[in-house]
Amino acid sequence: MRLVALGLVLALGLPACAHRPEDPAAAMASYGAALARGDLRAAYQLTSAAFQRRMPYEAFAARLAGAGADSVTLGQRLMAEAAAVQPRVDVTLELGEPVPLVLEAGRWRLDGPVYEAWGQATPRAAVRTLIRALDAHRYDVVLRLVPERYRPGLSADRLRTFWEGDHNKEHQDLLARLRAAALAPLTEAGDEARLLAAPDRVVRLLREGGQWKIEDLDGE
Repeated sequence: MRLVALGLVLALGLPACAHRPEDPAAAMASYGAALARGDLRAAYQLTSAAFQRRMPYEAFAARLAGAGADSVTLGQRLMAEAAAVQPRVDVTLELGEPVPLVLEAGRWRLDGPVYEAWGQATPRAAVRTLIRALDAHRYDVVLRLVPERYRPGLSADRLRTFWEGDHNKEHQDLLARLRAAALAPLTEAGDEARLLAAPDRVVRLLREGGQWKIEDLDGE
């Protein structure tokens, strides 16, 4: 998905002759209508391929037809509320940033501010900023992520030498692990936070002056 999916979603808004996809309200109403008339097979056909791989029809039907289930009432509710559903898509970029889009007058438009490229307002934003800055060789941005007590004598050039010097391969491996862990569980307590980047590696973060900074990448 990620950036490719975003491109595809945006492309839907172009005034081309391509087939316009069914909007969410229509899909919801169709699903509700199938349930309301007791046609579970038709309702199942309106679920995604990924869902059908997770749940075969037999399990789907058993859940909706089982004791205590009221698929007819559920279907009626879905049909009644479908008209109020605003066509909306929430795309998630590679590092977890949400990009909400809504359909207005036949065109998809972003429904929210563009994320801050070099944000440090949250621990996860600081981790994303570190990854992007290292990818872009923006060591001036990396320097902003260093706590004040480590800053004396440190410069963007020294950080460049550290990350791109003799141990470049090792540091690229670390960057790859950070990217893979960008969405991993993160714990926050007061002005400190921890992100598990690998079984033996923890990213420790510190809030300083209202901005989150990288305290340590080496481990426990």
